[in-house]
Amino acid sequence: MVNFRLSEGFVPEKACVLGSTGSVGTQTLCVIRDLGLEVPLLSAGSNLDVLLPQIDEFSPGTVCVKDEKTALELRSALFDRNRSLPRILFREDEVADAIKGADCDIIFHSVSGLAGISQAVAAAASGKRVGMANKEAIISLGDLLSGLSDRSGGTIIPVDSEHSAVFRCMYKNPTDVKRIVLTASGGPFFGRSPAYLKAVTPEMALNHPTWKMGKKITVDSATLMNKGFELIEASRLFGMDPDSIDVVIHRQSIVHSMVMLRDNTMLAQMGRPDMRDCIRYAATAPDTTELGTEPFSILDHGTLTFERPDSEAFPAVELARETLRRGGTLPCSLIAADEEAVDAFLKGKIGFADITGYTAEAVDRCGDLGEVSLETVKEAETEARARFREILSPAK
Repeated sequence: MVNFRLSEGFVPEKACVLGSTGSVGTQTLCVIRDLGLEVPLLSAGSNLDVLLPQIDEFSPGTVCVKDEKTALELRSALFDRNRSLPRILFREDEVADAIKGADCDIIFHSVSGLAGISQAVAAAASGKRVGMANKEAIISLGDLLSGLSDRSGGTIIPVDSEHSAVFRCMYKNPTDVKRIVLTASGGPFFGRSPAYLKAVTPEMALNHPTWKMGKKITVDSATLMNKGFELIEASRLFGMDPDSIDVVIHRQSIVHSMVMLRDNTMLAQMGRPDMRDCIRYAATAPDTTELGTEPFSILDHGTLTFERPDSEAFPAVELARETLRRGGTLPCSLIAADEEAVDAFLKGKIGFADITGYTAEAVDRCGDLGEVSLETVKEAETEARARFREILSPAK
């Protein structure tokens, strides 16, 4: 579970950003710029077109990249710019040590997918506050991650808009909460029939009505698999039984999530659909910061609606709930199988309506590899990818 014991008046001066070139990472740097924080460390993949301007602006002392090839390309590009070189790392153990020992007050983790798990472990073991946007690490590692954070003296604050909202609603009295209600936009195909979904193309699926995100999460939002992942994440973060977490479709994306208290009343957190609000809160929680932007007005948004998701057309939420009940390493298997399915869809190998079915079949073929550890979840990831590929291309 997350640690609700936060220091009042927390004011960071230095922040590290893991996954700095992705959608959430670039928004995180916008917040860091607004807050005037120093950036001693950046971690990225191989997108030097985005990374190089970030290095120019924030002058990190350490930069971590995907592999040796990218490290050499980065070194050459910085040399050509006639500027001092940061320490450039790419080996997994060196990157982990750099994260653990980083001179900062908060680490923002926005590396996407299962690729970010090892850096999540390092961040949790650092003893720092971690603004966690990598749901895959929380889903796969569960209590192991929060245990590392507790033992190191750190804390994890969720950055996903839904879980940030739940955190805010639970902060004062976490034991008073008996249900969590996660809101979902419904994606671009809300109200569409299973027959319609069979004709959905990648271009259609990538046209999200509200949020601007990477391709993988945008497709997951269209299938509602992302909401399934968030259900598992909420259970891990807040110690709630899977049957005590509801999902509702809220097309306006103004109510970011809700909690029901023991007296059956509800608290909700509302605001614009802007990830920067969640990132900023992770940096200052439990306090908030004064902004010079136009205040949010509920009168600007008209009617707010809430509906049940269509589990026949979009079975991913219930698949995730059942996988959570089964537990062990299977939630990691679900993530890996879905990554394979989305990739296959984007490459035209399977249809949109097949994504969840293929994912479910791959998970069913996987075994629970026992006690959750960094090693067993990596094994579970490898197995799930292999099972999916067997389904996609069965041996003749």
